[in-house]
Amino acid sequence: MNFYPVPPVIRAELYLRIPDTIRCVDQESEWRGGFARKFQHIFLEGPVADSNGNLYVVDIPYGRILRIDTDKNVTVMCKWDGEPNGLVGVADGKLLVADYKQGILSFDPATREIKPHLTRKNLERFKSPNDLVVDSKENLYFTDQGQTGMTDQTGKVYRLSPDGRLDTLVDNGISPNGPVLSLDGNFLGCGHDEVESEGDFFQSFGSAGPDGLALDEEGNLFTCHPSLGSVFVVDANGIPKARIASGTEGINLTNCCFGGPEHKTLYITDSLEGNVQRVECHCRGAVPAPKLSASEP
Repeated sequence: MNFYPVPPVIRAELYLRIPDTIRCVDQESEWRGGFARKFQHIFLEGPVADSNGNLYVVDIPYGRILRIDTDKNVTVMCKWDGEPNGLVGVADGKLLVADYKQGILSFDPATREIKPHLTRKNLERFKSPNDLVVDSKENLYFTDQGQTGMTDQTGKVYRLSPDGRLDTLVDNGISPNGPVLSLDGNFLGCGHDEVESEGDFFQSFGSAGPDGLALDEEGNLFTCHPSLGSVFVVDANGIPKARIASGTEGINLTNCCFGGPEHKTLYITDSLEGNVQRVECHCRGAVPAPKLSASEP
């Protein structure tokens, strides 16, 4: 039951379509999502905007990190035998990568080198890390989603401390997905799951989702929904505030981040179309843009 009025609809706009010259048209990939729509030789995820205005995204099927600069030039920064999903900037100027095949990796934008960061829990391989977030004390939280769901409730959420200690926070998750920290850092929320609280904060319908999450400085939560072509916005109490609708024919809005000159631009990956959309918001994102290692043009 919902006594609140239907929230306003905000239409996103197309920021950039990844050019055909960057798409892996002539390359095979064993990765295939369960989508009814046509596969377009790319699948974008994990957006991160740095302090210089660059936007980094991953291309899951082809194991790549792409950089979009402020002039909308797209550069392939790195390619490897992996299936990257989430990105997060850390204090040493690098990006940590949640890779479906290889675990947690570390990418240096200055050298374009990628290497293992955490690939096992003791001797056990992870199911397949999905997304990650870092708190103010440099603790890394990441979801180990794999192919878990209602029939396999063994998804995990981990915390990796700066000293190397790995704690399992959730071991019975139902497909835990994109994590986000509350403004005070006391709560960690995940798509399909929530840590340190057993109640649902936000619930939706659709054939997939919720997916990636972002938070603004007022505590409003932005929830990407890849089967409804929307980003749902609710306040800190879970009250609906707005629905951001896709600005293209694409509906697979999988993840988002804040960036732009004033850190008020919400960038959204329109994954299956290989596009990035954007919306100008009234306040800044809660997570500052990371200062990444400088790389050559």
